[in-house]
Amino acid sequence: MKYDRIEGIDKDISKLVMGCDNQDDINKASKLWDHWLEVGGNMFDTAFIYGGGNHEKVLGQWLTNNNREDVLILGKGAHTPDCNPEAISQQLTVSLERMKTDYVDIYIMHRDNNDYPVDEFIDVLNEEKEKGRIKIFGGSNWTIERFKKGNEWAQKNNKQEMSILNNNLALAKMINPLWNGCLSSNDNEILDYLNTTQKSHMSWSSQARGYFLDDKITNEIEKKITEAESSWRKPGENSSGPISCYDSDDNRERKKRAIELAEKKGCSANNIAASWTLNQSFPSFALIGPRTINELDTTLPCLDIILTKEEMNWLNLS
Repeated sequence: MKYDRIEGIDKDISKLVMGCDNQDDINKASKLWDHWLEVGGNMFDTAFIYGGGNHEKVLGQWLTNNNREDVLILGKGAHTPDCNPEAISQQLTVSLERMKTDYVDIYIMHRDNNDYPVDEFIDVLNEEKEKGRIKIFGGSNWTIERFKKGNEWAQKNNKQEMSILNNNLALAKMINPLWNGCLSSNDNEILDYLNTTQKSHMSWSSQARGYFLDDKITNEIEKKITEAESSWRKPGENSSGPISCYDSDDNRERKKRAIELAEKKGCSANNIAASWTLNQSFPSFALIGPRTINELDTTLPCLDIILTKEEMNWLNLS
């Protein structure tokens, strides 16, 4: 495992972050998460809305058999339509009860809401920090303009700033949002800001939903996701599969280059794509969502891949 640091957290943080949004069964989850600790992982990502609350409960069950102080938890809340300052505290109380813990190490607002001044969100997040229920915080699917505005206000008013931007940051640029309100950080303005400020980034769908896997596998993933979402997706809405969200001429070229570089480095194109997210010049972490030990183990080689600046730019068509 490789690690990095974020100010406000007094522990090394694994560069890969274990997503908990697909584990409904404690027995299956325990096998995967026990293995996660064995390979050196220590950060878990969850959210108030995942599984209608069940996924937080499963993590809580697992935590009762493990030392809470050995792991780090990133919790998210205040998702649309409940994206407002009051919901932060209300949902956090429920999430902590579900997970049987007194605090989360990192709290992320799952969405932003321009109907509220950004200072109202910063105030509540600082209040929760003062209560000891969170240590540091940030925003998921926030525009860089709102993120900057929030931190500028925090600086002027002697408040703690948002430490983390939690958007999609994958080698494949998101063409259609996976879900309404989702944003990508594979954008020159955002990358320049992160480089300049050295703010941390934690990327969801960091491997582009399987876009860099073999074409046949990618197509199978797209089909399964489309079928699974057919009962509730509105007519005309794209699925959250890798092809619907990422397929384009530019991304096909990125995939071609990832395959070419993978052959030279003796790894998979998917490993190259994940390493691109991890090899940024600012603290960059990758959220992953393996369902099995094998899926986890085939992701781990990305940690050993070092990409030069030239390779990073070439892969991203820069």
